[in-house]
Amino acid sequence: MAMSNETANLTERDTSNFFVRFAKYFVPWKGDKSGEVLRKLIFCTSIVLFSMSLDQLSDYLGASKEEQKSYIQQVVDEYEPKFDSNVSYDVNNGSDDYDAANPEASQTKKTIQDWAKPLLKRNPDVVGWIKIPGFTDYEGKEYVNFPVLQGEDNDDYLYKNLDREYYESGSIFIDSASHMDDTGQTDNITVFGHHMGYVGTSFTHLSEYEKGVDFLKDYPIIEFNSIYENGCKYAIVSCFIINTEAKDDGGDLWPYVGCRDFNDDYNKFEDWYDQITKRSWYSNDIKCTAEDKYITLSTCSKLLSDLRWVIVAKKLTPDDNIDLIVKSYKDRPDKEIYFPKYWRDLYGNNKVYKGWEY
Repeated sequence: MAMSNETANLTERDTSNFFVRFAKYFVPWKGDKSGEVLRKLIFCTSIVLFSMSLDQLSDYLGASKEEQKSYIQQVVDEYEPKFDSNVSYDVNNGSDDYDAANPEASQTKKTIQDWAKPLLKRNPDVVGWIKIPGFTDYEGKEYVNFPVLQGEDNDDYLYKNLDREYYESGSIFIDSASHMDDTGQTDNITVFGHHMGYVGTSFTHLSEYEKGVDFLKDYPIIEFNSIYENGCKYAIVSCFIINTEAKDDGGDLWPYVGCRDFNDDYNKFEDWYDQITKRSWYSNDIKCTAEDKYITLSTCSKLLSDLRWVIVAKKLTPDDNIDLIVKSYKDRPDKEIYFPKYWRDLYGNNKVYKGWEY
């Protein structure tokens, strides 16, 4: 009696094939009630619409990626300057009338170089060109090879291309408070570019300098020319991660973008050099002085939001030997590197590389 009571409400077990049972649950089947048929039809319709949406999204993202790459490649193909690869520093200060006996007087003779004139017709905000030679994709095209612009503020070209049209990757542009003209340039110029993740455009591939010192030795030189210069090269001095919000480092914030000219109490060269040295993931024997010129490449870190990955490079002089510079590069022990607290809380006091997408 007890057993019959326990089993009175049990339905007969379905012993059919698993895949048949699976299909019966989601697909209208003979014998289904109208409500069950409606539920299954709605479910199937939702699956179809979801699949179509994913396909369209994939097509859109793919098109967006290719369109962005295509645009900048067209610019490179049309305007890329061709400099003598044997020149290791700016031998003529950007002037065709350079007088070696009186270099200071030559500074007033700087003229716009021929390579820059077509670019300026397209956009007068162009101030130069940047390239990391040899750092290429499988087609032999440099990852970093762009015209450089300067807007009225640092938001101007954040999402605009050379033609001032909306462009998700934005342009490569210098700090609006810096100067780079026929009279010379700021002691240290910050150059901005987006990290675009899987798209790979703009400054995305700068994150590969997180790999280690061997990668740095392979690509130690950045070519950076104002529209008044030819053949200028910069050797990488420092690579580091930094916070842009004081809260991400226990209330501490070093405003690296504001270090432009080393000529006052607020921007002493010694203080600036100490900061880029203690934060750097690598060491070297490069001689750096307040009289040298520098560029600071800045892009977002995908490893932690609100942090920046920064690369500082020094303009080469006749006294610099690239081979000796490369030999001097070394990995710094993690314990000697200064990391922001936000970084330390997640990764400890350690260098991290997860791939250029990050």
